[in-house]
Amino acid sequence: MKVTFIGTGTMGSMTRGNQSLVIDDILFDIGCGTVKKMESLKIYTKDIKCLVISHFHADHFFDLPNYLIGRNIRNEHLKETLPIIGGKGLKKRVIELFTLAFGDGNKEKYSNFERDFNVKFVELENTKEYIDVDNSFSIKAYDLIHGACKPILGFILNKENKKIGYATDTILCDNLKEICRECDTVFIDATNTIPTGMHIGLNEVLELKKENENTNFFAIHRSDYIHSHIKEINFPEDEECIII
Repeated sequence: MKVTFIGTGTMGSMTRGNQSLVIDDILFDIGCGTVKKMESLKIYTKDIKCLVISHFHADHFFDLPNYLIGRNIRNEHLKETLPIIGGKGLKKRVIELFTLAFGDGNKEKYSNFERDFNVKFVELENTKEYIDVDNSFSIKAYDLIHGACKPILGFILNKENKKIGYATDTILCDNLKEICRECDTVFIDATNTIPTGMHIGLNEVLELKKENENTNFFAIHRSDYIHSHIKEINFPEDEECIII
């Protein structure tokens, strides 16, 4: 599987874009600036077959209107339905975002949102799973903890006999530990070198690595700290591609 890191940063990062990555044709998170960065990397909306949203903060969610409207302008929505996976309330939040960004006073403008944009909203709760129509992959959701933000989900992607974890914006919790135990590779929040009330710390990621020696860890959602002395964890940068 090919992984492209669209953005590896926090909202406050000065050197990195908002957190977003693509695994083959599955896009995880779509914060401000994601779509233009994708286009600069020659990854286009037509190439994405599934979109996964961890939570509804701006740096993980706010570029969705640019994505879907561009897809419609290019008539890509006529070809196949796009599953959008997220937590409870996903459809309501998306329509609220579109109403804020492009509302014109017409209360019925987005009453047929799924039909007009040819999307399917998949709202997952803890331990629930989405299975692709072709049975080529599945995505299982796990509740994480990110301050008062709810829902906040981590995911396990099961594809090609590999399990890939995605856990951004969370503190250390039981479900995060389970994702790390279950997966071959984990893309994990490492916002700061020490934990905060909202985010796991890099020191905790190192402890998780010790507990899961066979799991390959990639530190994402990072602020601008220096990490060159740490060898146990991978530190990808924006626009980097890897094969897993």
